Amino acid sequence: MPAKKSAAARALGEAIRSARVEHRYPQEAFAAHVGLDRSYFGAVERGEFNITLATVLKIADGLGVPASTLLRRAQL
Repeated sequence: MPAKKSAAARALGEAIRSARVEHRYPQEAFAAHVGLDRSYFGAVERGEFNITLATVLKIADGLGVPASTLLRRAQL
């Protein structure tokens, strides 16, 4: 049985997806831009992983926003 997605991971994934869409990045292009595998990045946006701080920082940098902005959008 797959592990249940945490509410925090889902909220952060939704915040990341929302910010990416606002910046008009297609998912695959953004994943390549920040150096993440497309399928992994898709899983991050779906909240399937508890990602590391390093990954949050990498994504935030790719979006040109502070990591705190993503966390705030996720209400974390």
